[in-house]
Amino acid sequence: MKNTLEDTSRFLMQATLGADQTLLDRVSAQGIKPWLSDQLDHKPNSGRTFENATRAIWKDFRKRLVAAHGEHAINGDGNNPALPYKWYFHMAWWDHTLSSKDDLLRQRMAQALGEVLVISDQSSLELDAIGFASYYDLLYKHAFGSYVDLLYDVSMHPMMGIYLSHMLNQKANKRKNIHPDENYAREIMQLFSIGLFELNQDGSEKLDGGGKPIPTYDNRDIKELARVFTGLLPAAYEYEWTNSFWESSYNGYPVGFDDDVEKAYKTVPFIDATKPMVVDEDFHDRGAKNLLGGKLTLPGGQKGPREIRSLVEQLVAHPSTAPFIARNLINRLVTSNPSPAYIRAVAKAFGPKGDLKATLEAVLTYPLINEVTDNRLPTARKAGDKMVQSQKLKSPLHRVTQLLLAFNAHNTSGKLWLLGDDLQEELQMHPMSAPTVFNFYKPDFAPHGPLQNAGMVAPEFELHTSATSVAYVNQMYYWFFGGFLPLVSTQIGSGAEQKMVMEMYPDTLWAQKNDALRFDLKAEIASAKSAAKRDALIDQMSILLTGRTSQKAKARIKAAFAQFSDNPAWVVQTIAFMIAISPEFTVQEA
Repeated sequence: MKNTLEDTSRFLMQATLGADQTLLDRVSAQGIKPWLSDQLDHKPNSGRTFENATRAIWKDFRKRLVAAHGEHAINGDGNNPALPYKWYFHMAWWDHTLSSKDDLLRQRMAQALGEVLVISDQSSLELDAIGFASYYDLLYKHAFGSYVDLLYDVSMHPMMGIYLSHMLNQKANKRKNIHPDENYAREIMQLFSIGLFELNQDGSEKLDGGGKPIPTYDNRDIKELARVFTGLLPAAYEYEWTNSFWESSYNGYPVGFDDDVEKAYKTVPFIDATKPMVVDEDFHDRGAKNLLGGKLTLPGGQKGPREIRSLVEQLVAHPSTAPFIARNLINRLVTSNPSPAYIRAVAKAFGPKGDLKATLEAVLTYPLINEVTDNRLPTARKAGDKMVQSQKLKSPLHRVTQLLLAFNAHNTSGKLWLLGDDLQEELQMHPMSAPTVFNFYKPDFAPHGPLQNAGMVAPEFELHTSATSVAYVNQMYYWFFGGFLPLVSTQIGSGAEQKMVMEMYPDTLWAQKNDALRFDLKAEIASAKSAAKRDALIDQMSILLTGRTSQKAKARIKAAFAQFSDNPAWVVQTIAFMIAISPEFTVQEA
């Protein structure tokens, strides 16, 4: 059944990273529920992985660097400007995001999961874009699958093993003063599963007899759990150039605790960061483990992979995990302050095995589908007798992806290889670039004022500072009036230093006419040529970007372009700019 454009637009803000007018019209005509069902049944293209794309882009740059400057450019005097730095993953992520048309829901879910199961290139991991892409493929692959499978694969991935330091972890040895690293043991509980405090299924904290929250774990549990993640090693050494500490024949050799190679060479970029870690059972603690007051038990004698799998299964089945992950995903996709009933429904869908497909469907449909009319309900959800407003500040990333997709950002070369540095510098956010494992913003953050006084949270406001808010407005002005969209790189550098183009000045990149991004505003400009159509054009663009229209906003927009009303392009740019910096756009309502 057909849905209104307003309802469809608000839904697509939750379910995608952005929609253009064509998609909005199509989903409105098709109906939200059929589109959602189609997306949930969509299987990812096995050949179009982020790893393959990242590797192809990296190889393309490397090949042209050698062609321009000779083999010495990558093999001489320890100079390796063509290492697989983080930018190649950035390029692959943006190229996929701005060009993919058939897996929009999976794309959105993978990005949301990346803010839960965090690794970051603000670390040594920046040296291996291929490993990053491999990790992101896990989020993509399991986006509609089992959270057990996802969390197990994440636990065994070398990029997580490096980031949270359980790779090269050994069982305790008092004689050598060796103790298992506790970092991942802590975070898999605190951030990836059960959280800090025991939860009811509606997300509220369980209380002890004294009315205080009940911790889910303590330091003894962390030490006990750290014993599980011992004996883990990267699968093999891998390095492309012969000017390293070894001969090229070392490539593919297994990594060992006792191979006499320094630990510094058992991390990126010297290892295969795409294959799951392996377990050296001689260094794995195979004793029995008992955690969480007996709620989680692991018998002795198990091999490492089996024990880690059993641990993950029990953590996901823990009663606190479902509401903890439910709230996380609701916060990322729909609202910062979900009602208890909303969390309970999503937690039920998650279940003891972490059914992510059912979870995502519950997040996006509760209780927004009216079974009688098949239309989305107004902006408030009813929880008992209390009305809960469904709002969230859009993250800086979501705002820019929505705009780039709404107006079909494109270039002549067809290579949408955005570097992302300019976005990260100005807005303090880029996929997989969080400052810490706690993501870009704390889940309980509330800005001082009415929200905090009302006991509500607004996590994304932690990034909305005086600096970033001004930077965002300036950036939108440059985008719509200056044509300075995010930086794209397809060219190699030149000159004495033989550096990559990503180290060149922005003006150089924007001057590459085949690569520089442009918005497609032809249809809007054609409408703006007629003064009689401009009111309708403002409404159309407002619905696309905000899901609603506003007479007050329309009056402000018309006043802003009044003195340039004879210039249709300026009219359209002004409409887009004014909407992009408006509260109606930056705050997402259901």
